[in-house]
Amino acid sequence: MHDLPPAWQPRIGERVGIKGSRLLGTVERIEGQGAGARFILKVVAPPDDDAGAVYELTQAASIARSVYALDELTPRR
Repeated sequence: MHDLPPAWQPRIGERVGIKGSRLLGTVERIEGQGAGARFILKVVAPPDDDAGAVYELTQAASIARSVYALDELTPRR
């Protein structure tokens, strides 16, 4: 029997991606534990060489919600 790696769980201060978008976030707070945990993010636009894309992503980040479940997030470095 193989041991499965522990599930990834972001920590406060960690940079994360938001699934289904190009937006990034920094975990500011965690509410709850386990499967019911909610991650409160400061959402930001990723760097991009296209000024038009940066504008659109910045606008999207400014109106994006800030609370996400674990299955909506991806690890970033």
